[in-house]
Amino acid sequence: MKWLFLLLNSFLFHSLTTAQALRQTAERPQEVWATRSVLDQKPRMLTLALHSDAWAAYDLANGVLYKVWKGGVAMDGAPYTGKKEVQPTSWGTAYWVDSAEASGWEVRQKGKIIPNTLRSKGYRIQNNQLTLLYELQIPSGKVIQISERPEWRSASESQAVFERVFTTRQVPDGMTVFVKSPTEIFPLLPNATTQKNLVFKPLPVQFPPKEKKSYAHKGQEIIERSDCLTCHEMQEMAVGPGFLQIANRYEPTAENRKMLVAKVQGGGAGAWGDGLMNPHPDLAESELESMIDYIFSLKPKEKPTPKTPANLVTTTQKRKASPGHGAPLEGVHPSYTLQTLHTPEFMPKVGAMAFLPDGRMLVSTWDVVGGLYIVEEVPGKSPKVKRIAQGLAEPLGLEVVDGKIYVLQKQELTQLIDQDGDEIIDEYRTICNSWGVTADFHEFSFGLVHKAGYFYATLSMAMRLRPDQKQLPDRGRTIKIAPDGSYASINYGLRTPNGIGLGVDNELFLLDNQGQWLPANKLIHVRPGDYHGMAWGLPDGPENGPRMTPPTLWLPEDEIGNSPSEPVLVREGIFKGQMLHGDVTHGGIKRDFLEKINGTYQGAVFRFSQGFEAGVNRLRWGPDGSLYVGQVGMKGGGWSWKERLAGLQKLTYNGKSTFEMLAIRIRPTGFEIEFTQPISQIILDQVPDFQIQQWRYEPTARYGGPKLDLVNLEISNAKLSKDGTRLLLDIAGLKKEQVVYFRLPETLKSMTGETLWSSEAWYTLNEFPEN
Repeated sequence: MKWLFLLLNSFLFHSLTTAQALRQTAERPQEVWATRSVLDQKPRMLTLALHSDAWAAYDLANGVLYKVWKGGVAMDGAPYTGKKEVQPTSWGTAYWVDSAEASGWEVRQKGKIIPNTLRSKGYRIQNNQLTLLYELQIPSGKVIQISERPEWRSASESQAVFERVFTTRQVPDGMTVFVKSPTEIFPLLPNATTQKNLVFKPLPVQFPPKEKKSYAHKGQEIIERSDCLTCHEMQEMAVGPGFLQIANRYEPTAENRKMLVAKVQGGGAGAWGDGLMNPHPDLAESELESMIDYIFSLKPKEKPTPKTPANLVTTTQKRKASPGHGAPLEGVHPSYTLQTLHTPEFMPKVGAMAFLPDGRMLVSTWDVVGGLYIVEEVPGKSPKVKRIAQGLAEPLGLEVVDGKIYVLQKQELTQLIDQDGDEIIDEYRTICNSWGVTADFHEFSFGLVHKAGYFYATLSMAMRLRPDQKQLPDRGRTIKIAPDGSYASINYGLRTPNGIGLGVDNELFLLDNQGQWLPANKLIHVRPGDYHGMAWGLPDGPENGPRMTPPTLWLPEDEIGNSPSEPVLVREGIFKGQMLHGDVTHGGIKRDFLEKINGTYQGAVFRFSQGFEAGVNRLRWGPDGSLYVGQVGMKGGGWSWKERLAGLQKLTYNGKSTFEMLAIRIRPTGFEIEFTQPISQIILDQVPDFQIQQWRYEPTARYGGPKLDLVNLEISNAKLSKDGTRLLLDIAGLKKEQVVYFRLPETLKSMTGETLWSSEAWYTLNEFPEN
């Protein structure tokens, strides 16, 4: 602690009994100067760029000052630089730092310490100065209000001052609030203002540190600075194969080395499934050769024999694929017209969307700005865009309730308040910030739904915890947040539930992404107590977990989903009562038909539309009846569609009729397929060309999972309804808790000669009807 003693002896502390008046509007070294994020592996931080000579960071979870320093912040991380596994870190030299986490609050009465509970209430920004807001609740039920305004003053060439101006309110008679720091405990005047100055000697110019990391192999360095770790892990299958799996599959021959170099350089799919690997044309051939050489260096002396489950089907006969028929769509749904709202000046990585009472749209961005924008459409012109808030931490949920704006940040539900009527947010008021968090990059908070006076959101699992860390109890759950900020868990066992919304029967539904313990993507009906399969958070370990609740829909990986996102209910038109959901990596929008059998939702998922600028993250119906499509991607691939990163567009119904499957319903002896247009009796001659398969999934510790017990099913009888819109199929061998895949002939036409927009559907069969 010698360094701390010397550092503290360079400070001069003194208190003033009155506060200095607010100065004129303060100047800051950068536009976005107050930022929420993880910082230095600490969650729920607020970082302030007060001056070119001074930054300050507060731990809002505990309501304390963490650090004052000269330097800056390296804004690394998934939304900022496309790097997983990292979060923002400070750099430079500290004037003051609470490295021992000794700061805190005390309430005393006649020398006796009174227990208290601190709650951060957010902060206000006025005249470009920020005031932190706290509450201390004491056993009597009374609440003490505290505010702190930090500022940096360059007093002279030989000293500078970090100024902390505290104001207390509603302090009961005879009580005093104390601020604890690493070196002292100082009192705050009751129901008055106290100023505390920390005086420092100036520091020299600081420079960002140069990355210093030694590598045993040049190929490892190239892999780590490329996008490889976005999709690959060292040993296990992730989005792509583990490096060790690659080394074990191929012998290190010159021919294989050349083949793998070409694979990495050109990208593609097929060797390890249908997942698409991004091309790497910018890497030199010598760099690619070093990467492959490093991967082969991981090869053990004896190649292990892979174990294949006896019931695993690894090969199936496939038809030739074309867009909408065995492959993703490529265009916009013919019944809708696509309008682009983004511009070169406003290209948002959309985190969330909502609408104000006057019909204007709110858009939050998943980027370094962490912005909230009002987007006002202007006929025949580009939209008017106005940023009204900034510095939000990965805002992935938005709701407007009775004209009030609420945003779900990574680790907090926040109300955004305009105090003076200029639409610029002046107060960032904390509603709830008490669910469990670590500094893990993957602990996202997704979506935001307001229903019957409560907010609903989903929390994803951590992915890169240290060996001494465990999943926190709140992770992988849907939570219900009350107006007073308290919250409760609804379900558990979720992995990456990026999107929650109101769907069929005004029920809550969410989408979860495949991965470990999730063999495929899912659409899930939110019900109390349900367990959804992700076993990392189980207190007794994965082997002792409860039975997984079957999903409403399985969304097979690479076929109809990769990173499904927000669901919405269709409220009018031919698809009324069905749902739509987006996908960030598979791209486009999918359509979900649900039916309720024996009290359980199940149904079919169909391809709906592609043709968007980037991967679809958020969907909202606008006041004009259009579907607004918010898009996002991550630099470097992995979480993006075709490496696209941003976009904002809308779909508007154009009145055209499109020939496609409208619904698939289970029957006691098979299925009923309903079409949007009548078909002729000729279809009965094409029934032998129908491809129908059935399989099941089983959660395991591996990433994703194979199709188990896959079989081809035969149609024993087919009948067409009198109006030509419903085809009844008798199919033997159907089983509960299985996926049934339909592939109709691409040559199938309607009575008017139209061909199918898409010939595929995936039905999740959980229950059979009783009659």
